[in-house]
Amino acid sequence: MKYCIIIIIFLAAFQTPRAQQKLDLKQCRAMALDYSKQLSIAERQKEKAIWTKKEYRANYYPRLSASGTYFYYQKKQEYKLSGGYLPTYVPDESGKLQPNVIMGGDGKPVMGTDGKPLFHEYAFLPDIPITLSMRGVYMAGVQLQQPIFMGGKIRAAHQAAKFGEELADENIRLNRSEVLVELEQAYWQYVRVQELVSVARKYKEVTGELVKNLEDARDAGMAPLNDVLKAQVKHNDALLQLQQAQHGRTLAGMNLCRLIGLELNTSLELTDTLSGTITPGILSLPDELSQRPDYNMLEKQVEMKRKEVNVTRSDFLPQVGVMAGYSYGGGLKLNGDNSNSASFSAMASVQIPIFNWGEGRNKVRVAKAEEEITRLNKERMSEMMQLEISGNRFKLSDAQTRVNLTRSALAQAEENLKVSRNQYDVGMESLTNLLEAQAQWQQAWSDWVDAKAALKVCETEYLKSLGKLE
Repeated sequence: MKYCIIIIIFLAAFQTPRAQQKLDLKQCRAMALDYSKQLSIAERQKEKAIWTKKEYRANYYPRLSASGTYFYYQKKQEYKLSGGYLPTYVPDESGKLQPNVIMGGDGKPVMGTDGKPLFHEYAFLPDIPITLSMRGVYMAGVQLQQPIFMGGKIRAAHQAAKFGEELADENIRLNRSEVLVELEQAYWQYVRVQELVSVARKYKEVTGELVKNLEDARDAGMAPLNDVLKAQVKHNDALLQLQQAQHGRTLAGMNLCRLIGLELNTSLELTDTLSGTITPGILSLPDELSQRPDYNMLEKQVEMKRKEVNVTRSDFLPQVGVMAGYSYGGGLKLNGDNSNSASFSAMASVQIPIFNWGEGRNKVRVAKAEEEITRLNKERMSEMMQLEISGNRFKLSDAQTRVNLTRSALAQAEENLKVSRNQYDVGMESLTNLLEAQAQWQQAWSDWVDAKAALKVCETEYLKSLGKLE
């Protein structure tokens, strides 16, 4: 990580500076939301949920389909029905046809040598040739299908898809808040290091002025070399702190540019400052979990699991549907005659599961167990969310207290430095004490800047935990 930072600073030093961008927090928030790939993914997931809901809604309506078939078979199929002698029939007294058999003296039919009755007359049927041609057989038709009752599957699936769309909306809110938290952390970090640069520059000026005064005094024989060297050490330390602060500002600016979609080496001028105060009334905001998008997502997931139970149960309930169709076909020739025809058909279908060795019951139990797991997970996460809200409220209160304490410490350090400088000028204070007072003043100022920046970040995190970061 150390080497990566060095490389980034090295590259940034040799890049051509871009035109300076003057921005405030509101502009940076809007730019970060527009540029965020994370938020773009969440929006695409919302689009997916919308199309999924429409997909399931289509199952309510009839489905119309068309089909067509064409078949070509070059060789003709030739068959022959063998002919022969056929028995004859004659009407009886009632007009019914009776076999025209020869009756014997005993009143029974006379039997031939083959054991079959003999007829008075026989009709001769010649052989019948059959030629079947399938050169260009075709069939086309349309079919309409309408589900009547599918065990509640269509309704349950559509409702689950609706919850999926609502979940996607909450996911967008969650991703927006995460993007804004990251943006504000980077924004206030840049403001912080800007002020730290000012602190380091002021400290360098103070130590530099002291070094110059001591060098002049030494030239006049009024100060020892040891005092000059002590002051020079502190001045060198101030130079290093200034350089580190400037490098930190460069990195913070590059990170902020990364989040808002600007070139990394773009020069930024932020108009906001660290005020050291929080938004009035923020600690009295309601802490209802229903304001949080992640909590609402958990609720939607429970509802979706409940609908999935109904979808699973529907697979083992009666299902009813109807179908109607119209078709037309031709091209099949029998002995040269074409068989073109059109027909209408209708069908009703009923499927009633009777016995499946407990498969349906066990699948429903599995779905109910998953629903219960999701519900318990929601309760567990709800408790953690309440703890997060309370923790962030305490952190914000502590950060506010820290700002007040560091402000007071800075005032005391400034007064101590003033007194120490005056006493040193009249020879009542040692150089070591003066240098220590300068260092304490610089540290107190830095602590105050850090406290103000931490206060802004804590306020952002607290608003996010309340679901109010918009």
